[in-house]
Amino acid sequence: MIAQLNGQQRQRLAVGILAIALAVLLSLTVLPIYMANAARQDTLDQAQARLVRYEHIAERDQALLPQYESLRSRQKSAGNHLRSDTVAVAGSELQRLVKQITARHQAQILSTQILPAADEEGFVRIAIRVRLRGVLPAVLESAYDLETHEVHMFLDNLSLRNNAAGLRGRQAQVPLMDAEFDLIAYMPEDS
Repeated sequence: MIAQLNGQQRQRLAVGILAIALAVLLSLTVLPIYMANAARQDTLDQAQARLVRYEHIAERDQALLPQYESLRSRQKSAGNHLRSDTVAVAGSELQRLVKQITARHQAQILSTQILPAADEEGFVRIAIRVRLRGVLPAVLESAYDLETHEVHMFLDNLSLRNNAAGLRGRQAQVPLMDAEFDLIAYMPEDS
């Protein structure tokens, strides 16, 4: 078949085959390099965009740092958290506050137990488990005063039960209630 072609047709066929061979060679060598460079360039562009974004965030943070420090110092002097030097002293301070408040409402503390401290976003979480007994209004007023005290305290896992032992022989009186709860307060981490 090639033998039947004249010289000019053979020349065109050779140029066509050469062009196809060059196209295949280029697609096997240059195209993968070009695609890899395009992918690298895209990754580089994304990284550069993130860098610009992070620089803006860092500039904003530097501008806000004095305000943050001012807020931190005001927060430390606000008096709405425990003012103790150690976790143990903070636990006993929390126990003292519970005794003061419950005694004011004629509720009897059965037991208090200091729970393990935990770090939470710049503060140390101080918790105690409290069991107390009293008439329902005294228990509720004690719980209310604990949560609305100037030192921010939070009740968790509150459980109220009728004191069946206290009901025998006292049908005419208001029944005693047993309350059990975790009382949580915070102290600054760098105390």
